[in-house]
Amino acid sequence: MHLAIVAPVVLGACAAVALPPNQSVPEPPQVAHDAPVEVADPPSEPPAVPLPGLKEVVEPKTQVGSLFTRRIDRAQIEARGARRTKAGFDAAALQAAATFDNEAWSGDQRRELLAYLRGGIVGKGAEFTTADARTVAQLQAGCGAVADGKLRDETMAVLFAMGFRFTVRKAMPWQVKVEFYPSELEDLDAWNREIDEKVTKNGGTYRSMSPPVGEGSLYVRIGRSIVASYRARGGPPSSIYDDADHVAAVTKPGAYKLGPGHPHVTRNWYFSQIPWGAEIRKNDGGYQYRWPGRSGWSWATSNPASTLKEPLGDTDFEDLPEVTRGGETLLIWNKNDFGPIAWNLVPSDMYVHTTPDTEQGTPHPPGAAGTLSCSHGCIHIDPRERDEMMKQGYLGTDIPFVVRRWDEHVLPDQVRHEMRNGTGVASK
Repeated sequence: MHLAIVAPVVLGACAAVALPPNQSVPEPPQVAHDAPVEVADPPSEPPAVPLPGLKEVVEPKTQVGSLFTRRIDRAQIEARGARRTKAGFDAAALQAAATFDNEAWSGDQRRELLAYLRGGIVGKGAEFTTADARTVAQLQAGCGAVADGKLRDETMAVLFAMGFRFTVRKAMPWQVKVEFYPSELEDLDAWNREIDEKVTKNGGTYRSMSPPVGEGSLYVRIGRSIVASYRARGGPPSSIYDDADHVAAVTKPGAYKLGPGHPHVTRNWYFSQIPWGAEIRKNDGGYQYRWPGRSGWSWATSNPASTLKEPLGDTDFEDLPEVTRGGETLLIWNKNDFGPIAWNLVPSDMYVHTTPDTEQGTPHPPGAAGTLSCSHGCIHIDPRERDEMMKQGYLGTDIPFVVRRWDEHVLPDQVRHEMRNGTGVASK
């Protein structure tokens, strides 16, 4: 979930737990996620007592001077690999690598890999040769991987970091598996220093921190092979108190399945009480909203008929986009913290989703010196990459989704270090 604090409960991933303040938490609590509220006319209930600070927005600052990149330079890696492998490779090992790669990759994927490695168009029936295996081995040597010439997970992750992409082809759900590595490009030492300084020593909370720049990675498998990599970011490396009642939780490792994508609504987050894309109208009594595609209107601001846990204020509707429908000018709600669509990791309280800041045109392009916002336990993704993943069939109901531990990685440590430091060149 997004690091901005817009309610006294953490966004989606953490429900209320009574805990002593100003500590880090060694293990994430077992908590239940709020179920989505998706009814056109919710049942009436007594107006809830407003919670203190519910509308407060706190955006911890990214550490000043930090750099970050999701790209590494192929030419530099090749040059470095050539220096490290002056003695050459064993001919038998190269032939074994070529045989392995031909068995692991076939059809259009094999042709596209060969075209990338050779730097030109290749024929439909082309196969890996010892020369191709040598190129792979040099790339592996240049990035600190095992230089065996075989295109397995580690090396494919390196190729994606260099900019390689397979042609878009829609996959069937039963073929797909998504794996999230939360610390693929995170600096755990920097995180621990920040937690120690701001929380342990000075008694601060999550909102006192300046999270280090960095991100995790989503890897998509078709069968046994990784075929794509996307930006993603989860929660902190250890659970941290956010306020007197709630924590920012670790994205819990485990095997899940994606639930149906939907506009997520929860009573426990002020701006997320209304679905993304809801129509808003103003009348003499305040503001009303209605779900996209539905006819019934509900009160968004204070009114005896309102069913929101805390009705919104008039100023919350400033700067919303306008549309004209049926001769009437309406506002469109774009402040829901979960973005337009979210997928629950079943069974858990975690969601895969975008955030309002990225949806409203401020995401960093892939490879830029900037990162997605840290979450409270959910998994943040880029809107453009979300759209691509949906188009290719990588996000959908019942697709297996695995969350890895913070000490698990796919990329070699050397290039992880370089990418975290925004250099893409040899580490010192």
